[in-house]
Amino acid sequence: MKFLLKVAALAAGVAVAPIFMAQAAAPAAAPAAEAPAASIAVLDIDGAVLQSAAYKAAVGQIQTSYKTQIAAVQARQAALQAELKPLATEIEGLQRTPTTPRATLEAKAGAYQQKVQGAQAELQRMAAPYERAAAFAREQVGDKLEPAVKGAMTARKVNIVLKPEAISAVQGGFDLTPDVITQLNALVPSVSITPPANWQPGQPRADAAAPAGR
Repeated sequence: MKFLLKVAALAAGVAVAPIFMAQAAAPAAAPAAEAPAASIAVLDIDGAVLQSAAYKAAVGQIQTSYKTQIAAVQARQAALQAELKPLATEIEGLQRTPTTPRATLEAKAGAYQQKVQGAQAELQRMAAPYERAAAFAREQVGDKLEPAVKGAMTARKVNIVLKPEAISAVQGGFDLTPDVITQLNALVPSVSITPPANWQPGQPRADAAAPAGR
């Protein structure tokens, strides 16, 4: 059973959609609630960035500018899934057959895993241009996260901010995410989807301290 689950997981890895596409589909934050007396709030930092107006606008630009590349990735992804499916079915059949030699099963599984890893690497290479554009847009919004969080905390009189996974251990907290999104929208009206030629995610940028309007 463990082996069958492993095969399914490998196949699912090839079906993962482009990162920025999944992020663009993140649910919108709920309307802000009144701050409780305890001054404790929960903040989904990633959700705030992905739901900011600047990032959502950037995603729309990327979908238009990289339409051909995105379609090519989706078509290749479907072809790779079709190619891998019979191999996974064969391995699962061998797993269910008691007389299958262990060496045969391990060899088939190893070859299958290599094909999956190769498929994932190929899709990542194909998607790299627009994923890079999306990462650049996210980083520009992220540059303003600290002042956005501080502004939201000050406005709401919040002293402690927790991650969503910690909320089960807290009573009386509320969601600060919508307030941070509002702050981000004011601080970052728009972002660029064209990173400098030598830009890499996380490295210092000359424009990081400049006004965000582009």
